[in-house]
Amino acid sequence: MKHLFSFLLLSAAITTSARAEMTTVWQGTHEIGLWNWNTRLELAADVFATLNNGDQMVIAMTRNVEDAGTETWYQYDIDANDYVEGREPERTGIADGDLTANGDVTITLTDEQVSLLKQYGMVINGHFVTITRVAVGTPDGGDTPDGGDTPDPDEGTTTELWTGSQESGDWANVVALSYGDKPAALGTAKKNDVITVTCTATGEGAHIQIANPDGWNAFDTECDADLTTQGEQTFDYTIREVGTLELIQRDGILVRGKNITITKVELTTYAHSYDAALVTIGAEGVATYSNSNKNLDFSAAPVKAYYATAVETGKVTLSPTASVPAYTGIVVTGETGEYEIPVGTAEAPATNYLKAVGDWDGTVTASAAAAYHFLLDSTGDSPVFARVDADTPIEARKAYLETTEDITPVDGGSIVLVFADAPHTGLDNVQAGQGDGYYYTLQGVRLAYPTTPGIYIHNGQKVFVRL
Repeated sequence: MKHLFSFLLLSAAITTSARAEMTTVWQGTHEIGLWNWNTRLELAADVFATLNNGDQMVIAMTRNVEDAGTETWYQYDIDANDYVEGREPERTGIADGDLTANGDVTITLTDEQVSLLKQYGMVINGHFVTITRVAVGTPDGGDTPDGGDTPDPDEGTTTELWTGSQESGDWANVVALSYGDKPAALGTAKKNDVITVTCTATGEGAHIQIANPDGWNAFDTECDADLTTQGEQTFDYTIREVGTLELIQRDGILVRGKNITITKVELTTYAHSYDAALVTIGAEGVATYSNSNKNLDFSAAPVKAYYATAVETGKVTLSPTASVPAYTGIVVTGETGEYEIPVGTAEAPATNYLKAVGDWDGTVTASAAAAYHFLLDSTGDSPVFARVDADTPIEARKAYLETTEDITPVDGGSIVLVFADAPHTGLDNVQAGQGDGYYYTLQGVRLAYPTTPGIYIHNGQKVFVRL
């Protein structure tokens, strides 16, 4: 299962629906797998403080087909978190069932359930389902809270991406909404937006697909569908993964198929749609990252972001930051996994020696005639920066270190990472090069070599050690 960071966008955001005034109490991406208690979604009692008797709860769920593998059933179990050991059941049930299709699970709450949620909160467990939104509110509220005709934001705002008539009898003909022909709306698409294709089945084996322009393959298993009925119909694809979102924002889409005629492609965005970026950290626990066009908010993330704020021979000082502007290089640290980092606001740092790479693989590029460059090297016992030449290949959305003087040690060694937010230990006065070869924990315990990853003192330097 992917390690995805689920974040609360607005704990008190107000949204309305055609039949209800709803409050979104949680929003993000939370995957639950195989009745694994460790993957449960748990919401505290305080998020239900506005609940009233007679309210409904609406939970947006999707079937996690990718992780389910050969499993073909998807279930959910929603309980009040009023745990009592030995009681059967140990928590009071709110609702449970099979998720037969992606969509909203709507629960009309009893007065007792409202009281339990307000007092104890809620737990959701299940079998290969993904939760993206929990909302509560009052049913039968009219078109708007005041009974007016203001459009319902949960009905979404639809943009026409393309209209015409394109026959796709044998997969060869496509509607190309990509690269130079990419509509502006795809460049600003958000997670949970829906792409709708209007088409007509023209023969047996009719099939529709939304494909990645880079390779002409479906983005995921939900991008394909057999058309089992004749006549005009629509196919909806919901953008559920941030990784897919970023590909669509960058490259656009292809719409194609077999024995169909495509007549329209639309994009609908919703009040609960949001933008984010996918940050990946490998087994080393540290990586470089940059994004070409998104300001990112790390304030509530389970990973840390750092600027390179100072350099000297043999080391680079990394200072933490909660927000990162677009096209700015950073170092990120955390557990191995993929993390959705939400878009926010940010200002350029006063000092940062890290340089960003674009959305495509590139090369180290000097910004001045007299410049020295270093790439993060995680192949050894601990991550370091190592000297490289200009024009050295580098992956997309990474970063490299650039200085106006060579900070490589005289012995030709690498540049260690020094984290400015490491706790004070009393060992800070040990001078570089005068250490005893041992590693020290931040509590002063001496080790021949660390047995767990983390920050240690080694030969007078704070260093990050991976295992």
